[in-house]
Amino acid sequence: MECRCVEHHWPPYITKVKEGLALDSVPRASYLFGFAGTIPYLSTALASLYLTWNLSTPWPTDSNLLNSFLMSHETAHYLLALLEPIQIGYGAVILTFLGAVHWGLELGEKAPAQPRTKFRYAMGLAAPVLAWPTIMLPMQWAMITQFFGFVSLYFADARSTTRGWTPHWYTTYRFVLTAIVGASIVVTLIARASIDNAGSRLTTEDLRHVSVKDQAGPQEYRKWAELEEKERQRLRKEKEKKRAEEEQKKAEEEKEQKGRENKGKDKKHERDEAEEGGEKKSTEQEVDADQKTVQGKDQQKSKDDGGTEAEKKEEKD
Repeated sequence: MECRCVEHHWPPYITKVKEGLALDSVPRASYLFGFAGTIPYLSTALASLYLTWNLSTPWPTDSNLLNSFLMSHETAHYLLALLEPIQIGYGAVILTFLGAVHWGLELGEKAPAQPRTKFRYAMGLAAPVLAWPTIMLPMQWAMITQFFGFVSLYFADARSTTRGWTPHWYTTYRFVLTAIVGASIVVTLIARASIDNAGSRLTTEDLRHVSVKDQAGPQEYRKWAELEEKERQRLRKEKEKKRAEEEQKKAEEEKEQKGRENKGKDKKHERDEAEEGGEKKSTEQEVDADQKTVQGKDQQKSKDDGGTEAEKKEEKD
């Protein structure tokens, strides 16, 4: 009996996916270490999902079995606030590492080539420039930015593989790892979007209010809210008082400065008047001296004239 095997022709997009998921061409050590590198990212995402579910569930419940899987909202909030910077910081490290791979490949080349060298150095610089500012962003924006960073680097790596600048298996390797990291980011964002029962997105600061409200009854929470509002008003008044004191002190300093400037101007005016008076007095003294000199000369001339006339008279006699 003759066996006829029918060859299946898959659509092109399915063929691409199968090629992307085929890890046979990837060296065993590479994908083992690569998968190990995704464990912190995947574990923090799953932990965030569990903790947000814990915060959305009233605690303690009527079921002892369910209570054994839950923890206090205070503990859940503390752990969730601790996991967020870890996940964002680890993502920044991984993005930087993916850019540094291209630098390492270029340093291993014997001779530079302009298109390849520029591309690799640009990748090495762009990755950390994109990654590290995310640690200063709000949690949601940081995760979204890192998601687009991982996807963009994947397409850049695929282009590099197509041009023969990376090993032929590198695109397959990066596709699987990028899929795991991207799924982890999506899980984290979904978890954070469903913390409260209404499904509204909360920030880390808002989690504190959710935790306090669930642990205390409505009356206790209302009292706590009133006390917090009073404390805010007190701090606001102290701030306004301090600002008023600073403004008053500044006005006094400006007034004192103007007084010193006016006093300096008065002294300068007096000094100028004194100098003008001294110059005037000196001029008058010089005029008096000149007049006395002229008078002395006139008297001497008169004496000389009188002596001459007397001599002439004696000669006549």
